[in-house]
Amino acid sequence: MLDRRVFLGLAGLALPAAGAFGYAAQTGRIDLLTPTLPEEADLPPLPGVTYNDQPIKGLTRSAFFNGVSLLNVWASWCPDCRSEHDMLMKIAQWPGIQLYGLAADDTAANAGSFLREAGNPYSRVSLERDRLYQRALKHRGVPQTYVFNTRGEYVDKVTGVLTQASVESRLLPAMDRAQRAA
Repeated sequence: MLDRRVFLGLAGLALPAAGAFGYAAQTGRIDLLTPTLPEEADLPPLPGVTYNDQPIKGLTRSAFFNGVSLLNVWASWCPDCRSEHDMLMKIAQWPGIQLYGLAADDTAANAGSFLREAGNPYSRVSLERDRLYQRALKHRGVPQTYVFNTRGEYVDKVTGVLTQASVESRLLPAMDRAQRAA
C-alpha cells in the first residue's frame, strides 16, 4: 500500500515537471531543445523559381542576421501548406519582414512547380538536403513557421496552418519580441 502511494505521489510531481519542461523547451528556455540554425546552413536555391522577377536565392545562415526572419517549412504535397499559402503571400508584402521557405521531404520539381503556379512568397527558398535545418530546428511535421531575431536567434514558432487568428495570436507577438530583442 505504501509503495502505491509513493508511486502516485511521484507521478503527481512528474506531470507538472514534464509540463514545465515542455513549456521551457517550446519557448527556448532550455538550450538543449531550443531550435537553432545549423552551422553549415547554406543551401542552393530551388531551381527555376523567381522572386520579384529575379532568380531566387537559397537559404544561408548569414541571411538570418539581416533583420527579423520567418522561416516557413512546407511541402508541395501537404494540404495544410497549400491552404496557408494565401496567408504567406500576404505576409510577404509586409515591410521589413524576411520570409524564407524550406521545402521539406519534397522534390525540387514538385516544390518548384507549386511555387511557379501559386506564386512565390519567399525571398529565399531551398529544398532541404540531408535534413540539416530540420535537425537543428528540432523540426517535426509541416507546416511550421519559425521566428528569428536579428541575431539569428530562435524566438518562437507557429505549428500548423497560418490563419488570420494564428497570425494575430502567435506570429505577430513573436515578431514583436524578435524586434525588441534586436
